[in-house]
Amino acid sequence: MKPQLLLRGVAAAIAVLATACSLGSSASPTPPDYQGWPPNSTFALIPYPVSTEITVGPNRLLVNLLDASTNTSTASADHPVQLRLYDMAADVTRPALTADATYLPTIPALPGLYRAMVDLGHAGTWGLEAIQDPGTDQARVGRVVFDVRASGTTPAIGAPVQAEDTPTATDAAGIAAISTDDDPDPDFYTTSISGALAAHEPFVVVFATPAFCQSATCGPTLDLVKSVAADFKGRLTFIHVEPYQLTMTDGHLQPVLSADNNPIPIQPVEDWGLPTEPYVFVVDGQGKLSAKFEGIASLEELRAAFDAVAH
Repeated sequence: MKPQLLLRGVAAAIAVLATACSLGSSASPTPPDYQGWPPNSTFALIPYPVSTEITVGPNRLLVNLLDASTNTSTASADHPVQLRLYDMAADVTRPALTADATYLPTIPALPGLYRAMVDLGHAGTWGLEAIQDPGTDQARVGRVVFDVRASGTTPAIGAPVQAEDTPTATDAAGIAAISTDDDPDPDFYTTSISGALAAHEPFVVVFATPAFCQSATCGPTLDLVKSVAADFKGRLTFIHVEPYQLTMTDGHLQPVLSADNNPIPIQPVEDWGLPTEPYVFVVDGQGKLSAKFEGIASLEELRAAFDAVAH
């Protein structure tokens, strides 16, 4: 069954401690009885995996970190965090791997997240321990149990991506009919995913709806990609795709709604298995996925991913 895309995303997860995915949160709703782990133990912090896809293999893990007494975010560039991941089936007392997390700003007026690249060996139940300000007298700890899936719904890193006849336009009027970006870059609408694949061009595709994104991260994510793209014109093809079916009403684009009043995803969203938006995918010249970013990304992450595939 294909996932139904919802209008919440990373920022909403920050606010309500839930990820927006019809497949369900990666955090276990009823954690098993592990000694020293919630719900059998309490900690000063509550870590929460925000990523909607946590799977076997390499993961860009996004984590929200909350104060257990106030339920407010403690994420800050001034407070480093170390993540320890436990294979709960093997050993609940010794981490299988550790990673230093990097602070990731989201958007103004909202707290940031922590991100880390982690390689998880197999599906099943894992434990996440977050240590804020490790090695200091102010160090605080939090733990959570979560699930790792065998595979995700979006294309896997290294896998070929599916061709899609996404909308294109060559002038301002045409772009206005397919994009809700209030300051569109025309170069993001000249080529479809199918066209880029047929030309064997490395490309970046941004699924985002600046006008209808309840998480408020779609516009900032698209703007971020546009700012980095300026240094890669001629070396990469850039494609912006609105994830929902749109119709022009009274001179303005509006989402087409289902019988239960939800926006209807376009077919490429279904085919690529997007559980949330925004999503950024980087594809190499052989049509294989090189990198993917759920929600907001950093300039450094995007630049490194673009450099890896650019001519």
